[in-house]
Amino acid sequence: MFLIVMRKSGGVEVGIVLLFVLAAIDAVNAYEYSITIVEDYEHSSDLWPCNVEDLTPWGTREANVVEEWLSNAGWSKVFRHKDSGVTKEDFGTSNAGYQGLDEADFHFHIGHGYNLPVWGTFLALWNWSPCSGGLTIHPSDVAKKWDFDNEWVFLHSCNVLSDVSEWGKALKYSHMIMGFSTTTYTSTELLDRFFRAAIEWDWDVYWSYYHATTETYKGYDSTIKAVIIADNSDQLYNDHLWGQGNVEPDEYPDDDEVVYREWICSGGE
Repeated sequence: MFLIVMRKSGGVEVGIVLLFVLAAIDAVNAYEYSITIVEDYEHSSDLWPCNVEDLTPWGTREANVVEEWLSNAGWSKVFRHKDSGVTKEDFGTSNAGYQGLDEADFHFHIGHGYNLPVWGTFLALWNWSPCSGGLTIHPSDVAKKWDFDNEWVFLHSCNVLSDVSEWGKALKYSHMIMGFSTTTYTSTELLDRFFRAAIEWDWDVYWSYYHATTETYKGYDSTIKAVIIADNSDQLYNDHLWGQGNVEPDEYPDDDEVVYREWICSGGE
């Protein structure tokens, strides 16, 4: 930002141009988020066992909570893609050109996740069916790929983080993945609690996620297990969202190891 200051020198007004770098504003503007929503599944009306449950309108509702919190905190949106507009490349499957979520500091995804024999763990995109296949995101698609700008990925999907070692390979320089190793359920309160703790209360990411999951699902009868994977222990215990406290540096060089924590959120056994 340039500021013109008029001063008198020998009875003559002289314009002096001063350059101010507003670091606080620049820092806030540098924080970026992205969102992928898969709620309207093409095969939702198929007969069992080929059907995939429709999540409408909960994907949009959860994404709206994420967007409201981050935009109000000054973050900028890189993209928000939905249903057939969500591509594999949105998940940072490439190290060149368009890098999807790896072009944002924080990414949120909602959609179905599975852990199936032969298939392993994966995110199901809009046209996937257990009978005909379709677009999926497997951990091998993103292994060693998140190395550009991303720090945190929140996957509100069932089952995928039951395979910690494979999904952890995505964390080359990215810091954390949050998700679930079991069935989970749609909830706007989950996101509201997470961001209230992380932004309004300045809690670190780990404890914000622990708080949000245990408070949201504590009344459920079925067993719900949340998981957080971090590239190292310093990031796990010390990372805050940008602007809310300390953020640990990227692990460089990457040592191919991760740490994780898993806990029961619900009343299930």
